[in-house]
Amino acid sequence: MATSACLLDDLDALKACSLTCKFLFGATRPLIHQRLVCLDSRLVHPKPMRSLFSRHKNGAFERLVDADRSGTIRYTRHLTFKPIVNFPKPSFEPTDMQEYLPRLRLITKLHTLTLTLDTFHVHLFVPIFNEHFGMFADTLRHLDIRNTYGSERDLLFIICQFPLLEDLTIVSPAGEIIADSEHTIPIFTPSPPLRGKLALAWAYSTELSDGLAAIAY
Repeated sequence: MATSACLLDDLDALKACSLTCKFLFGATRPLIHQRLVCLDSRLVHPKPMRSLFSRHKNGAFERLVDADRSGTIRYTRHLTFKPIVNFPKPSFEPTDMQEYLPRLRLITKLHTLTLTLDTFHVHLFVPIFNEHFGMFADTLRHLDIRNTYGSERDLLFIICQFPLLEDLTIVSPAGEIIADSEHTIPIFTPSPPLRGKLALAWAYSTELSDGLAAIAY
């Protein structure tokens, strides 16, 4: 275990150690598979450190199926979704991930969630948040969410459902203004600590910035 701890940032060395004996295979496997990156088949990106990486002809979410079959999905600490949504429906909605929810629930210690989507219809997830993302609420500390579509209040609601959240990145929120969901509850309880880094890009709403300030203080 001490050997694997010394090699936390060296993925190639961890892989090499995993091949030497059964003990090191078991010790290094959770470290090798901490990062799960789900990309669409048409995307080409360099391989990230400590990741299971593939481009799947059946879409980004099929990577969850692969990780489940290999028995490595339970080691996931950093999860990234970057699917390409096909026309005529260029958006990300609850129905897009419905069949993969049983696999997502196998991830019990997620620390970082990155949602880089064509259009994330955040207002549609508000009334069903617990079903789709509630399994991450007790462990998530870093959230990176991009290209949201909906009201600022609904986006703040989603953020506040992660009570341990420390780092937050929001890129290109809103789009058209949509009325707040009828199911939106008061957004400042519970309030995440947000003691880490805050990154905003292409965010022009004062309601969003004021809401984040209210959460933090």
